[in-house]
Amino acid sequence: MDIHSHGIIGAVIVFLIAWIVTSIPVWLASKAVSKENSFGDALIATLFAFIVYTIITFIFAFIGFPFIGTIVGIIGILAVFKAVFETGWLGAIAIAVLAVIIYVIIAFILGLFGIAVVHLF
Repeated sequence: MDIHSHGIIGAVIVFLIAWIVTSIPVWLASKAVSKENSFGDALIATLFAFIVYTIITFIFAFIGFPFIGTIVGIIGILAVFKAVFETGWLGAIAIAVLAVIIYVIIAFILGLFGIAVVHLF
């Protein structure tokens, strides 16, 4: 194997770890809204939320409106959560807010043990 294949393999591994770590708070938050949601639903939601947000913010930044793109991108994330978790807009907002709170708590607890989430990636 040459160095370029290690870079690709490393990038895939980092992507998978980041995807799973990001999905955990979303999964826990979705369980608070509806008990029927699985970890697979959270994986799908975070993947599509990332894709939707990236596309929307890229388009708006390209045409010169990055701030509006961020707002529309967040609405896109909520729309993905609404569709995947089969909830209303308020449920999607609750999942998003709870996921951020859970992520901050997890990051704080890991920080107490000297593990910075940023250093994992």
